[in-house]
Amino acid sequence: MINRTNVFPSTDWFDFHFLADFVNSKSKNKLFLSKQQFTIGKERISSRLLNSWYQAGIVEDDRPKGKGWKKFSLSEIVWIHIIHKLRNFGLDLHRIKKVKDEIDRYNQLDKESQCSLLDFYILLSANSKTPIKFIVFESGEADIVRQIDIDLANELQMIKEDFITIDLNKLMNKLVKKKGIKTDYLGYSDLPKSEISKQIENSLSAKDIESLTIRVKGTEYIVDEEYFFQDRTEANALSSALQFGRIVENISSGKSSFRITSKKKIKREAP
Repeated sequence: MINRTNVFPSTDWFDFHFLADFVNSKSKNKLFLSKQQFTIGKERISSRLLNSWYQAGIVEDDRPKGKGWKKFSLSEIVWIHIIHKLRNFGLDLHRIKKVKDEIDRYNQLDKESQCSLLDFYILLSANSKTPIKFIVFESGEADIVRQIDIDLANELQMIKEDFITIDLNKLMNKLVKKKGIKTDYLGYSDLPKSEISKQIENSLSAKDIESLTIRVKGTEYIVDEEYFFQDRTEANALSSALQFGRIVENISSGKSSFRITSKKKIKREAP
């Protein structure tokens, strides 16, 4: 998205599993999430409170002329629980509406889901051990991401604000007790990583690196690593090991310094 303060690095995993697969699918599980078959009685929400949520636009009121009883989909029930938690955190309805708009940003791509991003992660949390977090920043920006994506964004210093999180795995365990959802809160970082994720980690741990630039060109990532040396021997040693790159010598007051750019191409592949 444009002008976001907090950014999670785009990954092949998300592109493949969500954008390429989920938004275009018509699976039974996906359709089940959108089927309106649950009542709200057990959620202990009064009609007055529910009407205020309808008016604020944070819950859709699709009743004929706004009258009568409404049944809810599982996706809506999950969202209502999230609203409850956000209210307990002190967010007013205006800020919750902004959160809803944030997570609805992919809905135009998906005609089957009521909230495509939320539905995707509901199914993921119910069918894998991956920790999933619903995250809301101070400014109202919001997202749903894997814990490993939060870790990577923090490592790359792409998160600028403090945030609150809701554990989607625990919420689903509460709602679907028979499922027995198990989450791996310790071993999630051992999930297979894309080549670009590995490259980012390797680059950030490299000695003498000054900057890292990643561009997308067709089916490839173009990775530029820039190094700075004042010692000619060290500069020559690195440049001789490069497959592609360039070395620039700068002279100031009779002293030389060396700037080396290493260029790599990494294919964008589905995991």
